[in-house]
Amino acid sequence: MLAKAGKKADALKVYEDVADRYAKHGLFFKASAVCRVILSLEPGHSQTQEKIASLFARATAPKAPVLPPKAQVPPPPPKDAVAPVEIDLEIEVETEPPATRSGLPSIPLFSTLTETELKEILSTAMEVRSYRAGETIIAEGAPGDSMFAVAEGEAGIFRGFGTPQQRRVASANAGDILGEVAMVSGAPRVASVVADVETVALEITRDAMANVVTKHPRVKQMLIQFYRERLLANALRASPLLRALPEADKKALSTSFRPGAYPDGATIIQEGQPSEFVQLVLRGTCAASHRSGERYPDLREGDLFGEVSMLTNGVATATVTALGPVLTLKLSAQDFKARVLQDSAAMLAVKKLAQARLARTAKLDAQTLEEADLVEDTRV
Repeated sequence: MLAKAGKKADALKVYEDVADRYAKHGLFFKASAVCRVILSLEPGHSQTQEKIASLFARATAPKAPVLPPKAQVPPPPPKDAVAPVEIDLEIEVETEPPATRSGLPSIPLFSTLTETELKEILSTAMEVRSYRAGETIIAEGAPGDSMFAVAEGEAGIFRGFGTPQQRRVASANAGDILGEVAMVSGAPRVASVVADVETVALEITRDAMANVVTKHPRVKQMLIQFYRERLLANALRASPLLRALPEADKKALSTSFRPGAYPDGATIIQEGQPSEFVQLVLRGTCAASHRSGERYPDLREGDLFGEVSMLTNGVATATVTALGPVLTLKLSAQDFKARVLQDSAAMLAVKKLAQARLARTAKLDAQTLEEADLVEDTRV
């Protein structure tokens, strides 16, 4: 009201006070949203972002950057791309989140940054977005060109939103971060996020983050660390096999996996060809088929594939194709054996799965051969 009445100085004073109170109570995203409002009134303002950064930035000095000065957040793949998106994860990361300068609770990703880095993001990379109840924040299948942080409100996370197969799979509340996997990988969105009530979110686009990385290369290191942690958390949640591993092996996985992002219709594994990786479906659904055209049961979140080729040192026994956008976690045969199959229970589960699939393929192979012989006999 003060701003609309032309009393900008009075409005700024109130906004600064509100942001300060939010920040001191650990409400980082609420404080950040108010900070963006202040900057819309006074673009040269710096006190508020300096205050927020001083409270939530890391307390200890980080290691020297290991990235080249012009490192960029990976761009999205071409619209007609069918190859997976490869993310460079060959960087050194911290294993424990650093404490904040103020002793307030650490904010994922943001509290791994220095005060200067965090201030840059607060000043240039965040935009406040408001949504009415029922309005779509993220649309399934859309390009993953930004990430969101919920500052206020609540939203539902849906698969197949607006279709007869629609199902709600989770909720997002204030403080939750959404869409970072698609933003970093360049993969299409694999779920829709729809506001349950009036909701305010902070959006950080890939382009905005790339500009930050140009000035502060270490931010990319922290973004990929956060991305990798979220991928691993998703994998552990989706797969009973990985979830049951000892804690030391779970941590080791975070340095071994590679993400694979596939658009709709992409061939992930071709029957008869060797498979370089064992893959776990993190998001989406894959079709598995025999060369005869016979379909195997679809592969869904938590399902493994490529294990037969890995165990036999042979070729894939099925063709795996993405049904819609798919995100997988990939482990090389060497890493899968070292990180997963060292556990006896995991080894037994994977061998049982491989044996069942080999038996199923052998049965189809025999049927295909028998049908071919019958056709030949008819011709004779």
